[in-house]
Amino acid sequence: MASRTQYAFLLLSAVMASLFAGSAAGVYHIIGAGKGWRMAPNKTYYADWARTRNISVGDKLMFLYRSGVYNIVEVPTKELFDACSMRNITNRWQNGPTIIELTQPGPRYYFCGVGKHCEEGEKVAINVSVSAPTLPDSDADADDDDADDSDSSAATPATAADLLIYLAGLAACLLPALLLI
Repeated sequence: MASRTQYAFLLLSAVMASLFAGSAAGVYHIIGAGKGWRMAPNKTYYADWARTRNISVGDKLMFLYRSGVYNIVEVPTKELFDACSMRNITNRWQNGPTIIELTQPGPRYYFCGVGKHCEEGEKVAINVSVSAPTLPDSDADADDDDADDSDSSAATPATAADLLIYLAGLAACLLPALLLI
């Protein structure tokens, strides 16, 4: 019979394999950046985070959270999202961390369905564009000099630092389970 440590190692291996298998296409967006998916410090935290991202078809959303404490609920309309309504749920994920690949353009609505987390701001609306924004040509006209070529809010492909952040979040999710052994 396998121990919890073996199950935890198997889970970690599966997550790592999924990261490397599909990492060539799209960008990984860690929802909430360094805070991950948890009770928001204010009601606009996740909306402010989403406003600074360019999210496209093929990108992946990474929700870093502890199972049993948080979850993710997806609803199809802004009205259900605004009301934090559990009616007509499109998807639900309960085992963190969760990676969601975005395969269709358009709005996506996610919130935490635990307690009053959604009402307190643990919710994010994302608009998925058809394709990633293109970078300006290096030999653009002089007329374009006034344009802001350095969009610090644009998402960048996953880097080693992103992977380390993800692994730290994964460790935080698995640590309580490992301590129970």
